Amino acid sequence: MRYLLKRLLWLIPLLIGISLISFFIMHLAPGDITTTESGFNPKVSEESRQKLRELYNLDKPLIVQYGLWLKRMATLDFGTSFASHQKPVFWERADEKGVVTPGMIQEALPITLLINVLSMLLIIVVALPLGVISATHQNRLPDRAITVFVFIGFAVPGFWLALMMMYWFGVAHQWLPISGIHSLNYENMGALEKLWDTGRHLAMPVFISALGGLAGISLFVRNGMLDVLHQDYITTARAKGLPENTVVYRHALRNALLPLITLLGLSIPGLIGGSVISESIFAIPGMGKLFFDAVMMRDFPVVMGILTIGAALTLIGNLLADLAYAWADPRVRRGVMQ
Repeated sequence: MRYLLKRLLWLIPLLIGISLISFFIMHLAPGDITTTESGFNPKVSEESRQKLRELYNLDKPLIVQYGLWLKRMATLDFGTSFASHQKPVFWERADEKGVVTPGMIQEALPITLLINVLSMLLIIVVALPLGVISATHQNRLPDRAITVFVFIGFAVPGFWLALMMMYWFGVAHQWLPISGIHSLNYENMGALEKLWDTGRHLAMPVFISALGGLAGISLFVRNGMLDVLHQDYITTARAKGLPENTVVYRHALRNALLPLITLLGLSIPGLIGGSVISESIFAIPGMGKLFFDAVMMRDFPVVMGILTIGAALTLIGNLLADLAYAWADPRVRRGVMQ
């Protein structure tokens, strides 16, 4: 508990430091929201642009702007979007008339979570057995076939494969929809029909999101298993007459998963950040597309909100990875307690 409390307290200054660096780096980009709002209108005067800058506090020094943002962030209020709809960035907010406006991240986050959680489940279910089979059949046909799959998974560009799948499954054969997450008549469907419709819409985005992870995780598991299977305690377990499945899955796999724990812990921000490429190609209103649009519009509050959430999840992912290490390896656990 003392170790956990110390790590949690360290998260606060780390998060502030990351947000400070992100804030200043973001403002190094040329232009701001006044550029995007008035850049294509030659009739907008310099006085109007200055009023816009004053409205968004962009006329103040950067350190003052950061202080105002940090004050709001302390209460989990990431401000209001610079876009014309003026939606709250993070969570829903009621105006003076009691009208509730949902937050932009609040709307996009469940969609991205659904896609990425399904992708991670697919990666774990498929990659772990592939890595184990590849390691236990080293230099034989299964190992070579899985290795070819891994290289293909790393080499194929995601955007190209997404376009090919859209043409083959969506246009040529019309087996799967190619955009969005729901059909136009979604509200009139029954419960099972809605589930089936959502599954058909998410099939290609989930596969595209999982492909690179499948290749990487299976390779991690294979290399970890090969290192562990040559250890002395594995030879001793086999010499005692233990079944091969017990040796592989109970003794070897648990220790081979230690590097994978760190990798999965660091993948937590990806659950929130989403995939800009797949969400843009398939027109999915998730966090990746929201972040891309906000960067293009110089919508600083939205960009900072997503960056801050991603940084917090990265730090939490590191902490969870350390705790999982301690659970999986008694040597680490004893070191933590000391």
